[in-house]
Amino acid sequence: MTESQSTTKDKIKNIGRIFEKGLQDEYLSRSIGKIIEHERDKTLREIEAFGRDLVRFEDTYHITSNEFFERFEKGELGDSEDYFEWSAIVQMHRRSTERLAMLEGEA
Repeated sequence: MTESQSTTKDKIKNIGRIFEKGLQDEYLSRSIGKIIEHERDKTLREIEAFGRDLVRFEDTYHITSNEFFERFEKGELGDSEDYFEWSAIVQMHRRSTERLAMLEGEA
């Protein structure tokens, strides 16, 4: 973890303590809500873009991304440049989906 990540994480913990003690004000609550909304919208756009890329690969290779990724990870498909790109997009799509769930309070 980088120093800036550590500092940000500490700041978030401190804000959490403010809320736990009921010391927040409306400005803080609204600001955090807007940040989360912005991050949610940005993440949704990322998921949509990754989804379009995944469909393109699925249509080209006639296999689902999940099946592709499982077989690629097992070394069953070879070293095509497309496969490495597809694998990266699958992973980015999964991370963005996980992030969205967290932003929406589902994780």
